[in-house]
Parts: sequence; structure tokens; C-alpha cells
Amino acid sequence: MKKFKNRQGGLVKLIILVIIAIAVLSYYGVDIKEFVTSPQVQKNFGYVGNFIKGIWSDYLASPAGKVWDLWQGYVWTPLINILNK
Repeated sequence: MKKFKNRQGGLVKLIILVIIAIAVLSYYGVDIKEFVTSPQVQKNFGYVGNFIKGIWSDYLASPAGKVWDLWQGYVWTPLINILNK
């Protein structure tokens, strides 16, 4: 029989990791605000954002909508009807 490891605590670990990363960047004199507001970084974030929006609208929105409709029709609505009785 396999034992499963406890996978909780991911959010706390992430917060600690972010704090450590900010401390290390501050130690080396990196100005995070200047980096994030630089035109090149803004341009790159805009490119990635537009790319993700294009993938969603061109390829993923239609199948996700169909899955959502199936979820509502076969799971959600019947469950709500049972709970309301």
C-alpha cells in the first residue's frame, strides 16, 4: 500500500520563496519597480498577454464553452434541483 505525502502548505512555501527572492534582489541592488515599469518589459508582457488571449479565443474558448454547458446540464443543474427539494 502506498502512502501519499502531504501536499498542503504550498501557498506558505510560495510566499516564503517570494520574500527570499525579493531579499536577494534587494541585496544585489535590483530595483524591482524600475524593472517592471521599463518599456521593454511592458512590451514583452503585452506580447505574451496578446498571445494568450489569441490562443484562448481561437482554440480554447469553444471547447471550454461546450464543456461548461455539459457540466451545467448534467451535473450542476441536477445537483441544485436535488438540493432545493
